[in-house]
Amino acid sequence: MLVRSLTFTSLLLLALASCSEPREAAPDVSHLDASLEIHRFEQDLFGLDTNNLAAGLQALRTEYPEFLDIFTTNVLEIGPIDDPSQAQLDFLRGMIEFPALRKLQDTIQIVYPNLSDIQAELEQALRYYQYYFPDQPAPQRLVTYLSEYTYAAFLYGQNDLAVGLDMFLGADYPYQRFNPGNAYFSNYLIRTYNRDHLTAKVVRVLVEDLLPPTRGDRLLDMMIENGKRLYFMEKLLPEMADTVLFEVTPEQMTWLRDNELNMWSYFLSEDLLYSSQYQDIRKLVEPSPSGQPILPPESPGGAANYIGLRIVAAFMERHPELPLSELLLYNDTQQILDDSRYKPRRQ
Repeated sequence: MLVRSLTFTSLLLLALASCSEPREAAPDVSHLDASLEIHRFEQDLFGLDTNNLAAGLQALRTEYPEFLDIFTTNVLEIGPIDDPSQAQLDFLRGMIEFPALRKLQDTIQIVYPNLSDIQAELEQALRYYQYYFPDQPAPQRLVTYLSEYTYAAFLYGQNDLAVGLDMFLGADYPYQRFNPGNAYFSNYLIRTYNRDHLTAKVVRVLVEDLLPPTRGDRLLDMMIENGKRLYFMEKLLPEMADTVLFEVTPEQMTWLRDNELNMWSYFLSEDLLYSSQYQDIRKLVEPSPSGQPILPPESPGGAANYIGLRIVAAFMERHPELPLSELLLYNDTQQILDDSRYKPRRQ
């Protein structure tokens, strides 16, 4: 039982009507085969006969040999159920019969009666994944489930994907009603809990699994490492809108493009680039309603990551022979900056 890469609700790092910046032409991947099976765990779980639960769990284990214990251990926190105790059976029975969860399950089925569009988007992303990372095994299985508002998406086992569909019910779903003080249900995060962002958030866990954790603690380190993530996301989802990839509004995306030079100049003049004062720089590299107090209120949180992406893109333009798999090995952020010869665009 192995959970390798998680997207927690707290890390959901952007409508589609906005225009994306011109990108390098995507390679032809039509010759690559990508077949992703979708298994609806939430349907199978809530379809169990609670009067014969032990037998039903055995059938679930046959269909979900790895995922079932991950679900009961990491989501429900009742431990593995190879040989379920009476207490575990009672807990699961109570969960399946609990009216609020039944209603949530019904809502999921209304919003996601099928996932054919998501499946097509993910399969295309997996073709690019195979193209850029031929030595990496591509996922062949996606399990959907009801997460009780915990994990949006994660990678587990050899290379299987899981997604909590209750984290993608749309901005109009009353998330805040369930826990008004929960930071995960802030408006700037909730507006990404929808179908438009589902594919990108699933692909993000693949990217996170490829990249090692950020090593340095300076703004430069974090913005370039996050820029790598965004660069990889662009390569795997070349037709996805920038607003989705960055998880920002169209107005915020425009602000980023219009203020690239201003941001860069400010970071240099205020010696922020090499600052390791986390509390001072965290809103520049993490999700937040805005970049205040360092940046104006109309700026998005994580604005420095946009410059990080531009630096990584400039670096790769100067090294067109470098495969993406080798970009993973470049950990010296100062070298990436120097070699990129990055110059912010002037409006």
